Amino acid sequence: MTPKITLETPELIKAEDGCSPCAAEAVLPEARYLQPNHLAERLAEKFPRTVEAFRTMEGGLQHLAYISALEERWKKVGSGIVPRVGEIIQSVPSRDDLPPAQADYDLVYCGGVLGLFSAAVMARKGYKVLVFDQRRVGTSHREWNISDEELEKFVEAGLFTPSEIEQAVAGRYSRGVVRFHSQNIPEQPAELWLDRVLDVAIDLGTLLEMARQKFEEAGGVALDFRSFQKVYVTEQGLVRSVVEVLNAEGQVERFGARLTVNALGSISPLSLVLQDGRPFDGVCPTVGSTARNFKMGIGLNEVEEDLGDVLVTVEHAQKDRQYIWEGFPGKQGEMTVYLFYYDTVSPEKAVSQSLLELFEDYFELLETYKAPAEGFAHLKPVYGYIPARHHQPKIGSASHRGIISVGDATSPQSALTFCGFGSQVRNLPRLTRLLDMALTNELLEEKHLSSIGAHQTNINLVWVFSRFMQPVNPARRPNDVNRMMNVFCAALTKCGPELTKRFFQDKIRWNDYNKLTLMTAWYCPRVYPLTLEVLGLKGTGQWALDYLKLTRETLLCKLYSALGQKWQQSLENWATRRNPGLGLKIAARREEWQACGWLT
Repeated sequence: MTPKITLETPELIKAEDGCSPCAAEAVLPEARYLQPNHLAERLAEKFPRTVEAFRTMEGGLQHLAYISALEERWKKVGSGIVPRVGEIIQSVPSRDDLPPAQADYDLVYCGGVLGLFSAAVMARKGYKVLVFDQRRVGTSHREWNISDEELEKFVEAGLFTPSEIEQAVAGRYSRGVVRFHSQNIPEQPAELWLDRVLDVAIDLGTLLEMARQKFEEAGGVALDFRSFQKVYVTEQGLVRSVVEVLNAEGQVERFGARLTVNALGSISPLSLVLQDGRPFDGVCPTVGSTARNFKMGIGLNEVEEDLGDVLVTVEHAQKDRQYIWEGFPGKQGEMTVYLFYYDTVSPEKAVSQSLLELFEDYFELLETYKAPAEGFAHLKPVYGYIPARHHQPKIGSASHRGIISVGDATSPQSALTFCGFGSQVRNLPRLTRLLDMALTNELLEEKHLSSIGAHQTNINLVWVFSRFMQPVNPARRPNDVNRMMNVFCAALTKCGPELTKRFFQDKIRWNDYNKLTLMTAWYCPRVYPLTLEVLGLKGTGQWALDYLKLTRETLLCKLYSALGQKWQQSLENWATRRNPGLGLKIAARREEWQACGWLT
């Protein structure tokens, strides 16, 4: 899901990290100097619907200031204007050359939303952990959707009990639907119904507050209103770092760490330098709002309180884009609605990927998706730039000597379901077990940390499907996306609910992928020339490489599985004794296969 932006104080605009790269932990400096009233007057001429709607929302004009600053930041990032490594990560020869720290910790987490979950688990394992955040650690006012099966990972990680998790459940849906516009196309309509996928709405504020309480009870230190500045890392000897922050009074504070954890979001300066300057190859500009009093009923443009819309289109391509809607009813008659489109990242396109322009379309087109009823009102906006895939996926998380990334900083989620939250929850036991192993054995070099994270080889291939939701020639063929997606939904329906569930939960297998692609081709033979047109020669070559990687991982997993649990454990124990780094790599491979559901 896309993050919401919340105001912690009237004068500072805070961004919640979560499932969007632009929900960076730090306040965008540009936003502090924008006068909301003057800005609204200036924007009203070009974006009248947007300004009018934002004026009705609490803190709406401040949100406009943040969005304007966010767009400027995105234009720079999309154009390749990024900070230099030395400005953010400063190497020093040895531990003696590190600046003095006020206190030393095993782990220092930069960012306290998604990072708070793993920080709490590590604190409960006995590590000395610090978490700091630009706002109050564990603060959020957005809703996330997930399934009960994934929530069980909190229990497996030892963070929450089932009854505690239930306290954070805001609601459940009976089903979810994927529906693509089918008027004036030769293909048959093919609605796709999902069970046990994104069917649990989470009150994130409650969940994070419980995580903070667990964290502090375990001895963790949470520092509020600190903004990241830079991190110093040793070049030789023991891997150690010092994280430099600014507190609310503008004073510099420094904290020593065995391992620095980057949970700052995908386009924070630290994440950018760790990802070689480019956060991802594809992007979904996303806007929307939480509103109340939509028209209730069973019609296509009415709201059923126990039904969620996962992916829905109501028209063919507009403005050379295929607009897609997502909506989930919440508590007390509220509903959160998103409008987004898929696009690629380039200097030329970054200028046109305006959230304000998309908001203007959102407020104009909302009634074509869901009809308002008496007393309808927008409560708060949602917005961000969601990553589709990194241009050169690293073996693991974005890492450096003594620094590892978690959450959106690694852009690990499937571009189809925006499950940044789901990805992190599914991989929470995996991440914390591997962090424990790395710290225990002082495996803190980049070559070791690159094996740790929420990455999954099978997600790389899912990226291709998102490319089919970008119209190739919208002027001549505006219905291409809806035609192909109706075919794809028909193929998924034919493949059955279990394969469909695995697809939307990032657990697709090699044989699943083959079955799905062949079934799609059976329904629509034109998919082969269309693939070449959509991906181009370079993209098709990358797809082939990703397919070979998935094939390799599948074969390795089968070989490992054939050993049986006794020999698997013996192999890992032997490798860890002889070469701890090799033992970590084997454990990381096994953990990835288990996260994908390939190993039981």
